Amino acid sequence: MRLKKIAGRNYFIALMILMLVISVLVIALFVATSILPNALGNEPYNYEISSISYFEPWNFEAEDLSAGFPRGGIILVINETDRFKTVILMGEGNFVKGGITYTNEQTSGLLMMIEHELFDQIRGSNIFMPIEDQSLLFLVSFVFKNTSGVPNIWKDRIPLAFHGRQGLAFYYLLDPEGKPILPPATNLTGNELYGTFLIYLLFILITIMIIMIFTLDHRYSRYWYHLAGAPPSRFAQYSLIALMPLLALSDIVPILLEQSSLFAFGGYALILICLIIAEKYGKIDYLDLGLRRDRLRFGYGLALVTATIIIISAYGLPAGFSIGGIKPMLSLPVIFLLTGLPKEMIWRGYIQAVLTRQFGVNQGLLMMVLMAAVVRFIYLIATEPWMLTYPFTYLEVLILAPGLAAILGYLYLRTENILACALLHSLIIWLPAVVIY
Repeated sequence: MRLKKIAGRNYFIALMILMLVISVLVIALFVATSILPNALGNEPYNYEISSISYFEPWNFEAEDLSAGFPRGGIILVINETDRFKTVILMGEGNFVKGGITYTNEQTSGLLMMIEHELFDQIRGSNIFMPIEDQSLLFLVSFVFKNTSGVPNIWKDRIPLAFHGRQGLAFYYLLDPEGKPILPPATNLTGNELYGTFLIYLLFILITIMIIMIFTLDHRYSRYWYHLAGAPPSRFAQYSLIALMPLLALSDIVPILLEQSSLFAFGGYALILICLIIAEKYGKIDYLDLGLRRDRLRFGYGLALVTATIIIISAYGLPAGFSIGGIKPMLSLPVIFLLTGLPKEMIWRGYIQAVLTRQFGVNQGLLMMVLMAAVVRFIYLIATEPWMLTYPFTYLEVLILAPGLAAILGYLYLRTENILACALLHSLIIWLPAVVIY
């Protein structure tokens, strides 16, 4: 609104103002990423066993970790890059982590991501002997399946991982069953954490402004103005409070039952059915869920552009696509129908619409974003409470989840088409699985 007041009806002036603001934000982004190259995070590594060996009795210290294997043990190399090696050390040992001592009854080993130079230093003259016993190899492989690697942030959207850049970058102990004793330890600094928050916030602001540029000539429809003058019913207002735990529960149940996240569709469908029944009995009015015939042709190209910007912002320029076979092709419409569309109908088509009718466009968008952050926080508490001790988890709760909600909500305001929002939502889930970097 302020931009329109400054530029009047001159779209060229408005475009120049937006381009100037975006240029400043891009420069700030470039400076931040140059100073803190690790702040963007990494795509999570794929872990697989490349070698299994015995090692001799071994004692070493690295940063705040002290480990001792008086009888030797087994070492698995599960990932290796030009700088880092990720290994699992298994055997009876004594560990001191951050000043806390762990006994043999508490631990069975250690997973650590470590620089090659530091690994060679702490290894010393220890000899590694390949294992050929098939029964032992099977047992070790079974234990390996319980490991989880570096914590993934926002793993159901664009998976990101954060770990230190030098020395012993990341580690955690294993319990007697081979499962992680969490939280993990990492040597990330506070500057990297704050820099990451800033960088992703800038990405979100730039994305919203790009949407604004593509929709400079947007005018709200008469229907939207009509809704703005028709406050929602008291029932509709109170329903938003009930929807928060229901939406969180829809996402939580499949995870706790170890099922695909697509099974959350059952919860979304139940919520939509309840809303339709409430409208039938006169408790809710103007329940279009964003599916208005006169707006269904708008916004798809913008959704594709926005998804591309978000993916490139997270990963960089792609080298190609791995869309081979029918399964990857079918996964997009499945995600659209079972996740993207029902969630957008609830979040933008109902929740944002009710909040906008009650508080106005800007305040309604902001309150919807806050609700998204709260629901995400509830989800993490229920599914992975240990992640709340990992500092980058708050990037997901405070920036990534509400930031995506803000982008989707703003796209809905500019297109008034929930199908465009559902397409964007689906592409953000689908594209990382088929893009090659």
